[in-house]
Amino acid sequence: MLYAWIDGIKRAPLTKGESTVCRDCGGLLTSVMPVENVRHWRHKAGDCDPWSEPEGPWHLGWKEAFPENCREVGLIDQATGERHRADVLCNAGTAHAAVLELQYSPISEEERAAREAFYRQGHRMYWLVHVHDGPSSFTGWSFKASMNWGARPVEIDGRRYAIMQWMGRSKQFIEKWKRATGYVFLECETHIFFLAGDELARRVTGGIPLKKGEYALTRWSREDFIRSVQWTGGA
Repeated sequence: MLYAWIDGIKRAPLTKGESTVCRDCGGLLTSVMPVENVRHWRHKAGDCDPWSEPEGPWHLGWKEAFPENCREVGLIDQATGERHRADVLCNAGTAHAAVLELQYSPISEEERAAREAFYRQGHRMYWLVHVHDGPSSFTGWSFKASMNWGARPVEIDGRRYAIMQWMGRSKQFIEKWKRATGYVFLECETHIFFLAGDELARRVTGGIPLKKGEYALTRWSREDFIRSVQWTGGA
C-alpha cells in the first residue's frame, strides 16, 4: 500500500525504518524504500487485502490525481466481514459514491467479477485498465491496430462511438472487459477510452448484439474521466 496513517497524517513513508499500524486490520506496517520503485508500506504479517498487487509509478500518478482522503480507503461487507481496500473512493457515504480500481497487471475474470460484486454495493464502480503498449505486448499491438474511428460511427449522449474489431488471434482480453458490470476505461499511451457495456453498445448498434471481438469505444480526456469519478454527472 502506498499510503498509511502516521502521526495523524495519511502519507507515503519518508524514511527507512518508519513503522505504523494499518487502520483496516491493526497489523504492523513498515516502510519500504526501494531504489527503482515507489516508496510504500508493507504489512509485516501479510497484506490484509488479498486483492493487493504490486504498485508502481502508474498507480501513484493516478492516485495523486484525487484528494488524499480518497486514496486507498478500506471497506468492509458488514454481512460477511470481508475487507478490501479501494484504490480510490470518492464521495463516500453519499448517493454519488464511486470506487475506482486501477488495474495494471492481468486479472482473471473470476477476480474481476468478485471485485465488482464487492465494490458495487452502494457505489458506482470504475475500472481504469492499463493496456501495455511495449514492443512485446500482443494486447497493446492488437488494441492499437483495432483503432478505426470511421467504423460505423454513432453519436450517443454527445459522444462519438465507433465499432472496433479486435485485431489478433486471442480475443480474451477485450471479451473479458466487455462483460464487466462496472464502467470500464482503457488507457493506452496516455490516451483514455471508454468501453461501452452491453446496454450502451446495443444503442450504438441499433439493438444488434456485438459479435465476438467487436467492441464499441469512445475517447475521453483525462480531465473528464477524473470529473466523472468525482461526480459531475456520471459516466
